[in-house]
Amino acid sequence: MKKADVVVIGGSAAGLVAGISCHRRYPEKHVLLIRKEEQVLVPCGIPYIFGTLGSPEKDLIPDALLSNNGIELVKDEVVDVDRAKKTVAVKGGQEVAYDKLILATGSSPIRLPIAGSDKRNVFVVSKEVAYLNDMLAAVNEAKDIVIIGGGFIGVEFADECKKGRDANVSIIEALPHCLQLALDTEFCVEAESILTERGVRLFTERRVEAILGDDQVSGVRLSSGEEIKADVVIMGVGAVPNVALANTIGLQTGTSRAVEVDNYMRTLSDPNIFACGDVAEKRSFFTGRCSAIMLASVATAEARIAGANAFRTCCRNLGEIGVWSTIVGERAFAC
Repeated sequence: MKKADVVVIGGSAAGLVAGISCHRRYPEKHVLLIRKEEQVLVPCGIPYIFGTLGSPEKDLIPDALLSNNGIELVKDEVVDVDRAKKTVAVKGGQEVAYDKLILATGSSPIRLPIAGSDKRNVFVVSKEVAYLNDMLAAVNEAKDIVIIGGGFIGVEFADECKKGRDANVSIIEALPHCLQLALDTEFCVEAESILTERGVRLFTERRVEAILGDDQVSGVRLSSGEEIKADVVIMGVGAVPNVALANTIGLQTGTSRAVEVDNYMRTLSDPNIFACGDVAEKRSFFTGRCSAIMLASVATAEARIAGANAFRTCCRNLGEIGVWSTIVGERAFAC
């Protein structure tokens, strides 16, 4: 049986930084990271694959970041954790014993339960390279692209999909303005004006009621009764924590359905298991109440705390502060 002082499950932003933080704080400890993905993407860069970057391969986190920091990488899927024996089992049949475990399994994109959402060329914002290559190929062939959701992801996708393409791009947003959950109205209006100037059509205060077509999408029907042509539909409406493994091994989850942790990123269920990133429940710095925020900046801050606290308590999480920024056209918006 393989043995490691610290096992990190998950190789995206939180898992990577947790491993590096732990190794730097405790250089004498053996840190092993397990992830199921062959390649890992920079999550914030995914919309830019469809314009500025041009391919998922230009948005990858190199594995050398792990090896250069003395972290062993295992590419396999964790199927179980025996908390009593302190072992991790992977799909390939191997078991790894640990002293401390850091859970950083991230989140998965939401696929809205809209009639027709299972049709071909209806995509979510996945973090898988092969999926995004298929999505990029479909977008490159499309004449009509509909994006469901006018938050940061939806707006960034719309802006990027207009770069180098003669395609009709539309955003469907249920709120009165795009970016309304993050920005004051005057800045939402300014961002919308830039999008409109760039040829993006905005359908606010409307929802998608059905996705039309036979096997492949041909359009969407809105709550207003309007029908819009679509060769590709992209759902950019948020994500949910990946808690399947946490639930399997009996870790306690909170009101946001993420894993409950204390201020030191220890799970409330097991002092030898930490959780960080999108899979961990968050508390607002300002109110102390549960927060559903999912940002790479927050994930990496939590990961640094989790890694540092693995063997002695030295860092405390005082709560999350949402810091956002994006660029629409040539204008940056941040708060």
